[in-house]
Amino acid sequence: MPIRSREDAVEVEEGIARIFAAGPEQRPAAVRRLFAEVLDFDQAGGQAVLANPPAGVNLPPAADRVAVKDGVQVLYLSLPPGASERVRRADVSAAAVLLADQLGDDLLLACTNPAASQLHLIRPEFAGSRPTLRRLVVERDLPRRTAVQQVSNIYWNYRDLGSIGRALEEAFNVEPVTRRFFDEYQRIFQAAEAAIAGFPDTAAGREERRFFTQTLFNRLMFVYFLSRKGWLTFQDDKDYLNALWRHYDSQPKHGDFYATRLKTLFFSGLNNPDSRDLTHGLATLIGQVPFLNGGLFEETDLDRREDITVPDAAIAPILSDLFDKFNFTVMESTPFDIEVAVDPEMLGKVFEELVTGRHDSGAYYTPRPVVSFMCREALKGYLEGQDAGLPADAIARFVDGQDTEGIRVAQARRLADALARVTVVDPACGSGAYLLGMMQELIELQNTLYNAGVDARGLYDLKLEIIQRNLYGVDVDDFAVNIARLRLWLSLAIDYEGARPEPLPNLDFKVLCGDSLLGPDPSAGVEVQGTLGQDVEQFRRLGELKGRFMRATGDKDALRREIGRAEDEIRQALGVSAIEDVVDWRVEFAEVFAERQGFDIAIANPPYVVVRSDQFRQMYQEGVYGRMNLYGLFIQRCLQLLTGRGQLAFINPRTLLTDRYFTNLRKVIRQKTELKGVVLIANRHNTFERV
Repeated sequence: MPIRSREDAVEVEEGIARIFAAGPEQRPAAVRRLFAEVLDFDQAGGQAVLANPPAGVNLPPAADRVAVKDGVQVLYLSLPPGASERVRRADVSAAAVLLADQLGDDLLLACTNPAASQLHLIRPEFAGSRPTLRRLVVERDLPRRTAVQQVSNIYWNYRDLGSIGRALEEAFNVEPVTRRFFDEYQRIFQAAEAAIAGFPDTAAGREERRFFTQTLFNRLMFVYFLSRKGWLTFQDDKDYLNALWRHYDSQPKHGDFYATRLKTLFFSGLNNPDSRDLTHGLATLIGQVPFLNGGLFEETDLDRREDITVPDAAIAPILSDLFDKFNFTVMESTPFDIEVAVDPEMLGKVFEELVTGRHDSGAYYTPRPVVSFMCREALKGYLEGQDAGLPADAIARFVDGQDTEGIRVAQARRLADALARVTVVDPACGSGAYLLGMMQELIELQNTLYNAGVDARGLYDLKLEIIQRNLYGVDVDDFAVNIARLRLWLSLAIDYEGARPEPLPNLDFKVLCGDSLLGPDPSAGVEVQGTLGQDVEQFRRLGELKGRFMRATGDKDALRREIGRAEDEIRQALGVSAIEDVVDWRVEFAEVFAERQGFDIAIANPPYVVVRSDQFRQMYQEGVYGRMNLYGLFIQRCLQLLTGRGQLAFINPRTLLTDRYFTNLRKVIRQKTELKGVVLIANRHNTFERV
């Protein structure tokens, strides 16, 4: 029996270790040995040529054939110097297409990055215009217990199912990982929340304790994700949090782990704007850590309270039962590139479905394929309204399939300029699914245009620019806002290539916490310029201040006050006052209305809740007929938020089309918009049917 135990799969661990230890010439043989001797495949030999790859793709001249099983061809690719260290989808997709043309599309690819520090096992699926990739990723110097067990499942699933196709389908299925992670996260979170002391047993106290617990989990998750990049070490150990815990556990106790190690790490190490040298001081407690900034590690009033205690029993299961039992990745999967691991997108799903109780408020997590589809539909409508000189079908091929055939360089540059200008808002952003989804689509399209002749930019710089110029979010739930910011930070971190990360951007004015519906009609924002005597420079200055704040690393309070004064001047000119926890779109996003007279795209999965409010009825009376539902009010609000040619892409219940309570809202939609289409979503399979 090649693998003796399902539990430890030591043979898989040894086989992977041999791959990482092998030199370039010996590595194909080491991969062949893993599949033939450990996973029970038949050996194969020879090479498949990878000739004439697309522009912008880095591939070796050939792939080594290493194994075969019931028609599934296993090939090894050693990505050459110059290729990305994270094994890009573009490179692997191009290789998969070239190999499928020669060997058929029943493939399993084993890829190493140029440094040979990562092994990616990738199962491509050829169902659409571009391959969908499913990955198992193992890294050389990081814990890989879960990844090793997932690789061993290829062997065990074949023994159980008798079909290599079904065995691979099971091994590369992320849903069981998701379900197990949900269950464990909920159990550990609730236990930690119950163990943390120092909060009164009142509604306000329980709310504060939950917020404190969530913030602690956010910070630990972020530290763990970044340790996967090798940016934090303790005594040269990259398994950072476990190394920190082992050292703490071996020392005489003068306080708990949270008070003596984590608070020092959060507020003196990761929040170190002056870049103080910690080598001979705090490094003995927390090791080598970078300054991260971004607000996540700024000390709050709750953090300063001495009466709050976090016992070690609340921390230990986070490390042993959550971090050590699951394979984590900082790369957000997309509908076309899915890693069998816990990624930041999964954290958003956990917080929305298990932690924050948002179902009680009518909010539901949107599956990734639905997010991607809606983002593409909105971008197609937006680009059709720009002066790109392209027909709608060419724009659709470009957005849906990254097809630039027939697009001239001048047209590609106009498309790139339009994408660089687009303003996208989610007024009920939750944990940021649409913000991240839109960023991914914009990156894919900009990279495609680079291959068509547009100037290239690094992924980190491109993401930072997209966050600053293109994305805006609001949510009434501060838990959700924290997760949305966290996911944007993680998305940036994955693409920074240096040895130490750049300071994180401050996202306070990009993803806001507040009520999107109760503020004044934002369509009056187009008149703000006139109200202030056409002083466009005042709005531009506000935008510049927010840009400076986003990238500030030192004293941010002075910039906050300056931004506050600029917003107060706008309120004074409008004759309004600030309302606590309510977003006045004309003020908080004045720079958008001044420059663009509104947003180009509003996209959301708004909450579905029946509401009874005389204030709402008066504010939105044009679209109200009898009973009100929040999602109908969000539609009206977004019609006020958009430019004259803006795109509205929402998920709504089918009651919008049929229910008598939406009679007036349907009239408003017909009068104020051009309805481009209605798409029905089959929830079970995330398939789309136009009606």
